[in-house]
Amino acid sequence: MKDVMIWPIYLDAEKSLNEGRKISKEYAVSEPRIKEIVKATQKLRYKYYAEEDKAYPGEWYNKSGRVIITTDDSKKEILINLSNTIKQMREAKQSNRPNNKKGKKGKWKK
Repeated sequence: MKDVMIWPIYLDAEKSLNEGRKISKEYAVSEPRIKEIVKATQKLRYKYYAEEDKAYPGEWYNKSGRVIITTDDSKKEILINLSNTIKQMREAKQSNRPNNKKGKKGKWKK
C-alpha cells in the first residue's frame, strides 16, 4: 500500500497541464472542491485523510486542501475514478433540485 496525494487542481478542467492538471479534460471537472473529493473518496471506499488547510505549492496563496489516499491503485486511476464520481454526484444533485419554472410574468388570466 502507498499513499497518494490528491490536490483539487489535479482534477480541475479550468487548469492546463502546465498549471497542474493531471488528467485529460475529458475526465476533469470544473472547480472541484475538497469536500467533493472527500465525498467521492468515501463513495469509492478508499482509506484516506483530508488536510483542508494545505495549499498546492504552485498556488501557495490558495489553501485548497488535499486528500491523501492509501491504496494500491495508480494515481491516474484514482484521479479518473474520483472525477467520474464527482460528475455523478453533481448530476444527481442537479436532478434532485425542483424545477422552478414559473409562468409568463405580467400576464393576468381573466
